[in-house]
Amino acid sequence: MLKEVKKYVLDNGLTVLVRSVHDIPKVSMQLWYGVGSKDESSGERGLAHLLEHMLFKGTNKLSEPDINLITSKLSGYANAFTSYDYTGYLFDFPTQHWTVGLDLLAEYMRNCTLKQEHLNSEFKAVIQELKMYRDDYESTLTEEMVSTIFSDHPYHYPIIGYKQDLWNTTRHSMVNFYQKHYVPNNATLVVVGDVEPEQVYEQSKKYFGHIPTNPTYEKKEYYLNADISSQSITLHRDIALPLVMFSWMVSGMKDRQGYYLDILCWILACGRGSRLYKKLVEELGLVTHIDAFNYGLFEHGLFFIKVYLKNIKDFERVKQVIVQEINALLKDGISDEELSRAMKKEHVAYTSMFDSVQDQAYVIGETFLATGDENYIFNYIDRDVKRVKSVAHSLVENYLRPSLMHVGSILPLDERDRKYWIECQERSDKEDERILARRVREAEIEDGSYVDTVVSKAHVHFNFPQHQSTTLKNGMLLLWYATDKSEKIEIVLRLKGRFFYDPPDLPGLGHFTQRMLLEGTTQYDARQLAQEFESRGMFIAVRPGQISITLLKGDLRKALELLTEMLTNPTFPKEQIEKVRSQIIAELQDFWDTPSTFAIQLAKEQVYRDHPYAQNPMGTLESIKKITREDILDFFQNYISPVQAQLAIVGDFSNFDIRNLCKETIGAWQGQKIEDIVFEPLLPVEYKEITYEIKRDQVVLCFAGGSVSRIDTDYDALLLFDQIFIGGSLGSMSSRLFQLREQTGMFYTIGGSLIFDAELAPGMVLIKTIVSLENVESAKEKIKQEIENAVKFIADQELIDAKNSIVGALINSFESNHKMAENFLFLESYGLPKDYFDLRMQILETITIDEIKDAVARVLNNEQLVVIQIGRSNDT
Repeated sequence: MLKEVKKYVLDNGLTVLVRSVHDIPKVSMQLWYGVGSKDESSGERGLAHLLEHMLFKGTNKLSEPDINLITSKLSGYANAFTSYDYTGYLFDFPTQHWTVGLDLLAEYMRNCTLKQEHLNSEFKAVIQELKMYRDDYESTLTEEMVSTIFSDHPYHYPIIGYKQDLWNTTRHSMVNFYQKHYVPNNATLVVVGDVEPEQVYEQSKKYFGHIPTNPTYEKKEYYLNADISSQSITLHRDIALPLVMFSWMVSGMKDRQGYYLDILCWILACGRGSRLYKKLVEELGLVTHIDAFNYGLFEHGLFFIKVYLKNIKDFERVKQVIVQEINALLKDGISDEELSRAMKKEHVAYTSMFDSVQDQAYVIGETFLATGDENYIFNYIDRDVKRVKSVAHSLVENYLRPSLMHVGSILPLDERDRKYWIECQERSDKEDERILARRVREAEIEDGSYVDTVVSKAHVHFNFPQHQSTTLKNGMLLLWYATDKSEKIEIVLRLKGRFFYDPPDLPGLGHFTQRMLLEGTTQYDARQLAQEFESRGMFIAVRPGQISITLLKGDLRKALELLTEMLTNPTFPKEQIEKVRSQIIAELQDFWDTPSTFAIQLAKEQVYRDHPYAQNPMGTLESIKKITREDILDFFQNYISPVQAQLAIVGDFSNFDIRNLCKETIGAWQGQKIEDIVFEPLLPVEYKEITYEIKRDQVVLCFAGGSVSRIDTDYDALLLFDQIFIGGSLGSMSSRLFQLREQTGMFYTIGGSLIFDAELAPGMVLIKTIVSLENVESAKEKIKQEIENAVKFIADQELIDAKNSIVGALINSFESNHKMAENFLFLESYGLPKDYFDLRMQILETITIDEIKDAVARVLNNEQLVVIQIGRSNDT
């Protein structure tokens, strides 16, 4: 591939990297600083991350909410991120507003005020974030392993810091850290999107050129004492599904070995065709799921293999098998077949990095900081098979040795330890409360100021893609759109027989049946079918009611032939049924181990009650255990049908006659008509509070009630207020509920929707946040108050900004082939015209404030909401 990134260096040392991408009128701007948690000295732990939060709180020019208000007003998106090696800030804007992003990023660099009042509230939010991540057990285990393995290196210290470090943070120490590291000669500006390089260079000089360099700035060097050692760590938590992670220290990103490590992931444990999946899942049946990933840090990396055990008693056997397979790979080498599969899979995964301008900017920025090569990512793929095999083999030989294997586990909490766990949490809560009481914000949130000077410009004209369609003789609707923007083609099949066709006593049957389509046909057994897909680099995903395939453009015919074979000739082998059963049970256990996920299911059960939408599409542990082969055959024959199914194909298929190709392949699939379900009207929800006990650091809090369907006349009015009140699809940080977070620091995140999951049946009102136990009652009351006052006043400007934000964000729906396929299916599902997106602003413009108030009043009422509390309770 030709070089894709243009590099400039300003006189003050700021590096500017630009890549032009003109697919949609959108630009992503990211400012990367070469400072992360590894650069913190004693007394500074956690400062890089805390400072990332504080930079959004105002500058000499911008008031506290200005950044959020400007981003929302201009249909943009803002975020930030901190790693061990770097800190970054990003803005995505439609093309007509892209220079505003440069203005804001330049203002960030030297002019942040870092006021004590803002620090007080944000300090509390960061403590909540720390506690929230402690409830993400896989991330917690990964971080604990990083800390343990890098015992004498700055990677030892967690990015977010320890609570005792954060407690002692002062404004003075933060200002010093900011002024030291946030200088142009320690920064890289990455701009990707609908711009030209010279244009970006000139604008960069305008906004950043006056900022002085720091000629004395130097980066520290860090040393790691190498040793032949292995570490082990075990966490005990209130979970049902044991997780074990094996890890080896490997070369870091600076050594440019990432591609070869990714190849090893595919060979060893990624995908159904990997060595360890075939051995541990299929042959021995010791684990339900296995994966591998390269945890790429700049100086040193970690190679992980992650397994979910069926039985913790099998731990030593699983460990032994992993060592044996690695030794076999070292002894016998990598076969041509498995290397070809791995290289094809990695190639398809690589192309997905370029699905969005934000993703592109991120990977360009990260790899440049790590390697110093702005075009490293465009030369990432190595097509020299002999060299790939040799380098991968040497990595196994040098790093993946038994003597260097580290092990981390998360095991179910023993009954004898539950009391002690609660005592530990209570002590932590009391200490947090005592310390946080010193950090009180007295001032109200400031009003916006600079936002009033920012003008929202007319949207750049964009020809929204329009698909073609035809109905095949078997009753399936075929949708297609040709584009050469990517090497990939996306196939998305949406079935009519979705989860609400599951028998009431067998929820999850449809999902189980669809999963079994991957487990063998009359032509291929399960392993052969996986090989047919994966040897070509294809990704196939099955979720309730939908099958998706991602493939390279030359394999379209084969993909459709394989999909047809799955849908017409599945064999449902008994041994594979038991394998899939154990996998779904493990996934359900993991689901019910994750409060932020199952909170939505609890909300559905309360809102929908006897309605089919109350069912979990995955099923229940009880239903999955009793599903028989006969049940699967029955569902397949009755509900897996092409009649009224929809197939969308998007990508570069210029070498194919798409209609004839589909007629010759999937057109042969036959099935019966599926009767429509007539849904009964939902009964009104009445206020009540529900507590679900589970041992976690924090409490998930949900407010849920009934809403409207996607085709209801109130839908668009609620969509607009969703943007104002909760943040909408862009996750606006200027929403009213987010302002509650800014004022109190009571929670790190709050979100949801007034039209959550609205389809042909009504959706839900859903507001979800995560709080500390001591703040639960206060959070309930404050959120209820916001709900009570929701529509008492809606400003004209709020409505204008909401309309602009929604229309401005429409282009995001056409940024990748997969998103386009999903949107074409959306239009057909609801009988919307093909020019729906072109007419969106015209439709929204007609909606008035009074119409919004009336619509919101019908669904957002404290007396019609269920409050669900998940976690510990004060009675525990």
